[in-house]
Amino acid sequence: MLRHLAIKNYILINDISVDLSDKFNVFTGETGAGKSMLVDALNFVSGQRSSANIVGKHGDVARVEASFEFPENHPVFMKLDELGLYEEGETFLIITREMSREGRNVCRINRRIVNLTTIRDILDNVLDIHSQHETQYLLNAKNHLNLLDSYARNGQLQREYDEKYSVYQQSKLRIKNLKNSDINPNEIEFARAQLAEITDLKPSLDDYENLTLAIKEMSNFDKYKTLYDKINSVFTKEPGGLTRFYDALDLFADLDNEELNERYKDVYYQMEDIRDTISQLRADLNFDEFEFDRYQKRMYQYQQLLKKYDSIDDILEQSRILQERINQAENYDDILVDYENELRDALADVMEYGEILRDSRVESAAKLEAAVVTQLKDLMLENAQFKIVFDSKDPSSDGIDIVSFWVSMNKGESPSPLDKVASGGELSRLMLGLKVIFSDIYGISTLVFDEIDTGVSGRVGMEIGLKMKQLSKTAQVLTISHLSSVAACADHHYLISKAQDDEQTVTSITQISENERIAQLALIMSGSVSAASLDAAKELLEEGQRS
Repeated sequence: MLRHLAIKNYILINDISVDLSDKFNVFTGETGAGKSMLVDALNFVSGQRSSANIVGKHGDVARVEASFEFPENHPVFMKLDELGLYEEGETFLIITREMSREGRNVCRINRRIVNLTTIRDILDNVLDIHSQHETQYLLNAKNHLNLLDSYARNGQLQREYDEKYSVYQQSKLRIKNLKNSDINPNEIEFARAQLAEITDLKPSLDDYENLTLAIKEMSNFDKYKTLYDKINSVFTKEPGGLTRFYDALDLFADLDNEELNERYKDVYYQMEDIRDTISQLRADLNFDEFEFDRYQKRMYQYQQLLKKYDSIDDILEQSRILQERINQAENYDDILVDYENELRDALADVMEYGEILRDSRVESAAKLEAAVVTQLKDLMLENAQFKIVFDSKDPSSDGIDIVSFWVSMNKGESPSPLDKVASGGELSRLMLGLKVIFSDIYGISTLVFDEIDTGVSGRVGMEIGLKMKQLSKTAQVLTISHLSSVAACADHHYLISKAQDDEQTVTSITQISENERIAQLALIMSGSVSAASLDAAKELLEEGQRS
């Protein structure tokens, strides 16, 4: 969970440091105080794209540091260990991100420099930040299938389907390319001539390398012959040569120095071995002018092809392409039949795996429908219906299903597409319900809500606050709210405020005491602090804390 957040020189925030509880934390403040900056800073440190505009006027670098604490066996530490970012016994995850006015990012995990992708990967299923953008995501029916698959944990089934779909797509592409080939007779003859030029040579990488070495050795025949002969003459000429060294063996044997005698014997026998090797190399050295000419002609063929195709691998690939093109032209009808049979088999496979994926989706859809309705009833939508509607489509990358969320919020109404009937407040409650469901499935440690209570008031606000309080029993909750009823349910209350002097505006965050909290609730409820509003605020706080 997020234990500590430090923000420096971020837009209007000069230097803020906040300790957070592991339960329900609420942030309130007047309009324009900078409540959204808190969420923006969390998005920034968790790896969201940003620009140098976030750098404030208090320095040249904006800096946000988030310190998370987890049990030692938390899955996040397994990820860190795999990346070499974990030391045994650590229970904190400290993520820091800085941005300069020039737009340069520096990111760290536990003081070690990393990239943004690593931060996003580490915080996946750890930190979940709700925003208005996410509500728009929910309204787009194209995203409903992803949400259902996430709930159903269909990752493995989707991967298996993807493999079959890839084969299916390749089969379709082969037929398309074959039908578009339409090679005329002149092109076929030219392709045959190109192929003959390659097949006459029968090229291979090993052959080319061996040929290059043989030509090099034969080109240096005279040089090596002269050198071998000169070396042999040094060993064999009389007087001297190796014979004189042999005669000295007895002299060294008579010395009363075994170590020196052994060293001399080693030298002599090494020289004798070198002499024999040189003699063998000279004996093996020969020059066949006919063979040399044949090698050079073959190398010329290689060089001509390499002018066209750059490398031996390219030559071999071009040979394959030419052969395939000629084969397609000569056996078009037979090949088309084969490709169409392959496509039929691939389609059968993709439909089979699409049905398996659909079965899992249908089964999970019923469970998700029931879970969402339960959440909505808790949030005072007692007559709500939530349906997941399936339609079929041709195979595509995500399966053979079109999925859309349909709702009815009022008694007697039939469900309709989500984007057609849900109001802002109803959408907020639906989103909160989904967050509760998905956080339980994925074990999300920290949930951040940015005014998810938009569009509601009164008793509904209290129910939203109570739902968040319930959620905070299994996960840390951070909520920015404009409702006193939501704020009253929180375990800890923070006030976001701004101060202004002649030069600049500065935003601050302060945890407030119980009395300050009552005053803040009174201000939110009635717009002013009076004896009556304080009494009402105290009663509201007591109600929120009883749950």
